[in-house]
Amino acid sequence: MNQNRQKFFWLIPLLIFIGLAVLLWTRLGVDPKIVPQATTGKPFPTFNLPSLADGRLQTVADLPKQPFVLNVWGSWCPTCAVEHPYLMKMARQGVILVGVNYKDQPSAALAYLEKHGNPFSINLQDSKGDLGLDLGLTGAPETFIVDQHQQIRLHVIGEVDDSVWQTQLKPCLDSLKVGGGAGCQ
Repeated sequence: MNQNRQKFFWLIPLLIFIGLAVLLWTRLGVDPKIVPQATTGKPFPTFNLPSLADGRLQTVADLPKQPFVLNVWGSWCPTCAVEHPYLMKMARQGVILVGVNYKDQPSAALAYLEKHGNPFSINLQDSKGDLGLDLGLTGAPETFIVDQHQQIRLHVIGEVDDSVWQTQLKPCLDSLKVGGGAGCQ
């Protein structure tokens, strides 16, 4: 009986190890930057926020009527500063970018854009973070693809760089432009 008990006690750690190994192995293929959110596939949240440029109130009706990239950023955000040159490149290539200046001082945000350039066709001022809360943000930067019907199609956490653009954002935008959206997975 004592030998059976020893075998049993060795079996428990082995089963725990195997369970953890299987769990880790199944999660290896998942891109942590793509976040399936409750908002993905849902209408863009309603809002009534001032434009960073002139303070005029903006609503969902003011958003572009074609697929666009929405980028949440702040002048206080170091990763936003890293991705900013890439956003400028995207804007020069004709990508429609809408900005959400998140929990920032308008004067600091405007000074930042004056110094580094403004890639955004519309830039909303979300000083209190209400829209960010409705979007399910975890911080900044975060980027969304919104289709022509104001439906959120993709949510990416973290820096936009060439890899994120080529493998996630561009395929989604391209598929929306031809009417499908199959590239928004």
